[in-house]
Amino acid sequence: PQDLLSKGSLHMAVVPGGDEQLVVASGRTVHTLSRDMSSSGTSFELPSHYYGVAASEEFIYTTQADCDICCFTHDGTEVVNYRDQDKRIAFPVLGPGGLLFCNLFDNGDNTQDEIVALDAQTLQPRHRFGLSLLNYVCAMVVVGEELFVCDCGNDRLQVFSLAGEHRRSITGE
Repeated sequence: PQDLLSKGSLHMAVVPGGDEQLVVASGRTVHTLSRDMSSSGTSFELPSHYYGVAASEEFIYTTQADCDICCFTHDGTEVVNYRDQDKRIAFPVLGPGGLLFCNLFDNGDNTQDEIVALDAQTLQPRHRFGLSLLNYVCAMVVVGEELFVCDCGNDRLQVFSLAGEHRRSITGE
């Protein structure tokens, strides 16, 4: 819908399952849309600027002002949040086995990026990986049993197992 496009930043995630729904965060509003892009009638306002969105059948995850990751029900009720004491957080992506992967980065120094795997229900950290391998992560996606990380500062795509083992890198030309 046109009103979503006029709000500046736009982030999207697919809601897994048979309903074929899309979660779109635009401005400070989160909308749930059907596959034909019509509104399902569900939307809510975020308390602050966000930086990325992920979705499960039960929850919607957004990072808030790069500092917290928040878990909301689809009607916008905040369930739980997580804040790392030392780093900022961005780019949530849901993986299998109840894992939610996020990029952790230092304020002003993107050369110390790392990935944190959180429990998708409680947002408690399960494990971290990638420190000293990543420099300015700008996107992530889970494909099967692997996490693909766009490592912009190193001009490469890094591939990790979901347990955090580095598998391979593909360097830009």
